[in-house]
Amino acid sequence: MTNNLDFSSLISQIKGDVLTDSFSLGMYATDASVYKITPKVVVLPKDEPDVKKALKWAEGHKMTILPRGAGTSLAGQTVGDSMVLDFSKYLHEILEINVEEKWAWVQPGIARDDLNAVLAGQGLHFAPDPATSSRANVGGMIGNNSSGTKSILYGKTVDHVMELKVLLADGTPLHLYPCSPDQYEEKSHLGSREGQIYQGLKTLIDEHRIEIQARFPKVMRRVGGYNLDEFVGTETWNLSKLLCGSEGTLAVTLAAKINLEPLPKYKSVCVVHFQEVLEAIQAVNVMLPFQPAAIEILDHTVVSLSKKNLETQPKTHFIEGEPAAILIVEFYGEDAAEVLERPERMIATLQEKEMGYAYPLFPQGPEYEDVWVIRKKGLGLMLGIKGNKKPLPFIEDAGIPTEVLPEYIDRALQVCAKHQTEVAMYAHASVGVIHLRPILDLRLQEDIDRFKAIAADTFALVKEYGGSWSGEHGDGLVRSPFNEAYFGETLYGVFKAIKGLFDPENRMNPGKIVDSPSMDQNLRYGSTYEDQNIETVYHYRADEGFAASVHMCTGVGECRKILGGTMCPSFKVTRDEEQSTRGRANAMRLAMSGSFENEGLDSPRLQEALDLCLSCKACKSECPSNVDMAKLKGEVRQLYYDTHGTTSRDRAIRDTPIAAKRFSGTMAKLVNWTQASGIFRRTLEKNLGFDRRRQLPSYASQSFVAWYKQQRELPNSETGLDVVLYADTYLNYFEPSVGKAAYQLLKTCGYRVHIADVGCCQRPAISHGFLRQAKARSKPMLEKLDAFLQKGWPILVCEPSCASALTDDLPDLIDDEGQSRRLKAGVFMIDQFLAKELEHGRISASLFRSSHTQVTLHGHCHQKALFGTQGMKKMYKSIPGVVVNEIDSGCCGMAGSFGYEKEHYHLSEKMGERALFPAVRNCATDTAIVACGFSCRHQIEHFTGRRAVHWVETLEGR
Repeated sequence: MTNNLDFSSLISQIKGDVLTDSFSLGMYATDASVYKITPKVVVLPKDEPDVKKALKWAEGHKMTILPRGAGTSLAGQTVGDSMVLDFSKYLHEILEINVEEKWAWVQPGIARDDLNAVLAGQGLHFAPDPATSSRANVGGMIGNNSSGTKSILYGKTVDHVMELKVLLADGTPLHLYPCSPDQYEEKSHLGSREGQIYQGLKTLIDEHRIEIQARFPKVMRRVGGYNLDEFVGTETWNLSKLLCGSEGTLAVTLAAKINLEPLPKYKSVCVVHFQEVLEAIQAVNVMLPFQPAAIEILDHTVVSLSKKNLETQPKTHFIEGEPAAILIVEFYGEDAAEVLERPERMIATLQEKEMGYAYPLFPQGPEYEDVWVIRKKGLGLMLGIKGNKKPLPFIEDAGIPTEVLPEYIDRALQVCAKHQTEVAMYAHASVGVIHLRPILDLRLQEDIDRFKAIAADTFALVKEYGGSWSGEHGDGLVRSPFNEAYFGETLYGVFKAIKGLFDPENRMNPGKIVDSPSMDQNLRYGSTYEDQNIETVYHYRADEGFAASVHMCTGVGECRKILGGTMCPSFKVTRDEEQSTRGRANAMRLAMSGSFENEGLDSPRLQEALDLCLSCKACKSECPSNVDMAKLKGEVRQLYYDTHGTTSRDRAIRDTPIAAKRFSGTMAKLVNWTQASGIFRRTLEKNLGFDRRRQLPSYASQSFVAWYKQQRELPNSETGLDVVLYADTYLNYFEPSVGKAAYQLLKTCGYRVHIADVGCCQRPAISHGFLRQAKARSKPMLEKLDAFLQKGWPILVCEPSCASALTDDLPDLIDDEGQSRRLKAGVFMIDQFLAKELEHGRISASLFRSSHTQVTLHGHCHQKALFGTQGMKKMYKSIPGVVVNEIDSGCCGMAGSFGYEKEHYHLSEKMGERALFPAVRNCATDTAIVACGFSCRHQIEHFTGRRAVHWVETLEGR
């Protein structure tokens, strides 16, 4: 894949970014759909002049234009053989907010949830709420005419767009806003492109008014074609309404004036459980009279996946039994009593009609939020089904009148059964948009044939029931081929005429809405797709292989969210697609399928794409498909070493535990003095690339194990339970105070404490890609640990990165599956273990006290991803008078050696400055700053001057 065009003149004009290499273009070749088309060039404009210059350059080179935001399209709107304009990196500002009149001007690249986080302080929100709201750009929502779960109350994006400022392909600016008949007539007589468009549209609408009224579907959820029905039955015409849902085929949006809605005062949610899917759908019309804000369906497939996903599993507490389907029914109200009274009446009616079997009801609060997390993750969970067969988006978007919805769903399921295809389903039962996802593998020609046949049969059903073929996900490449058959030859001709008015040279995102290729062209995979076989070090026992693990990424883009969570730390500060989990997974997929000519998985360019991956493992839990980029990165880096060799810095990082053992103890004082000197730090920067502004951690003059050996034997304990405290490298050779505190805490609980002085868990080697050496070096350590495990003694770990190595990485590296299972089952974070002991009554909260009344907690990335911070918080909450606040801090930015490396220093700082450092600086001086990660503690102290401690150091025995 070689790009032979000369982009030097474009690059010289653009202040933003211009991407032309095959890896970058490959990352933009897909979205969340089944399609793949490589763009010619990607431009990330820094401002409006950049957009104008890019359009002018494209015009001069006869290149087509594709405006793009987060690239979460499910229909293939955002892929094309074009110049891609990505607005998400720079053009994401709020330009103006008018609280009194309830509107805002925004740039197209702002994500819906980021906008609403600002508006919440004013009691307002932008109401359309697609499942991808954490990263869906407002510009993309306009282009797609997005809606979401609350559309029964708020409608679609078109109902909230007031004005648009746009550019046509030739650079002509238009300001589109509501026009009275006189204003419209005046614009129609302008001797300009604008006048031609206004006059031409009026002529088309007037000539085809009856056909528009007859052919447009009579359901609220309709986004197919162009919104001609917005100009029938009203005197005020607003061409912004025509741009909504136009999928970038008419113009480029520069700014949007959007309507804002008041935030609801009170909310509640009822989760109705059903034994049969069709019974759930039949219940929708029974629920509607109680005026819910949303009715969302999740089938057994999504519910089951939610129970297995690392992030969602703890939130599935509201699921009772094994329902075939659940309906999530939300209510808004003006007071707390009223918002519960309506669902209670609804429940009584359902029980009277013997519909459903369980009806948990939650007012707004933690349980309410848990329900909606499961719903929001539903799409990604479905797409993350293991294996080559995936629930695919192609018939999922039909909007059906609710009175015939049960019958339609029944017949649509029969269609899939006729074609020997299983189905998953979820989404908006309240408005007749239930997303049916046939489960197919588009690498197989027979499934490609089913793909087309199921679409054709279902399309006929949609027309029969008077539904819309595109209910919210749009036309794109998957449904545009049906537009002529759906709207008829006359209206399809009108669509083409409108396209010609705005874009006479067909340079705006061609192939969408009109003149599209057949739905089976440009598939991401296709019957000729083939992955190259590679010999891996990891077994990928749970993932069914390296390739399958890469293919788990489906493009929904959860890794692109800016607010909340930890994934993906480098994307949060750079906003570069390459630094998202999705971007990296796409690069791997393309490399292993031979799409980069001679550059495979061992390519130096792929290493560049992986360089800023901090191996934080947040994607393993926060990604709905649980893509484990840390593991994949380690594997690819090992392949790179095999081909290109290693550097001195690589080896120094790998051998950190060896150095720690050598330099602690009697040599510690001299080594620490040397490390602190300016000469040493400058030399280290020059020779190994560790930033001179950093000081390497100080070694302990007495190791924890040496201290432990001086202690007396423990007497028999009350519980009689033996536990093993793992002496990791950090607490053993750098901070033995952590080990001492943990040891004393366990003694206080009455345990017989054994110390596992068995060597390093190989975390530095694993995270840095030395997988073969990690596997070999860990063997004696694991054999010693296994001796404890076979006795049934739990192994307790203080350092989260060591715990993750022992429970997540090494079990998939080693060959002995029995030992692997024992490791997974028998190793615990110390807080996780003690919290369960407390919960089960095996230890008493009266054993603990703390000299700290205020604790501010920062969770280590691996801890949050794999174990959670609940254990620590439960321990603190068991002590009267202790108040715990957890910072929503994401990654601290240190990530082992990452923050020490000179080229990463400033990025490391930016990661911490997003939330962690300001929160720490705002803490009172008597607040205990708690961070379980050794690296986290050093990062906090380096940039804030505040000393952080491990949580075990803040508890004392009575």
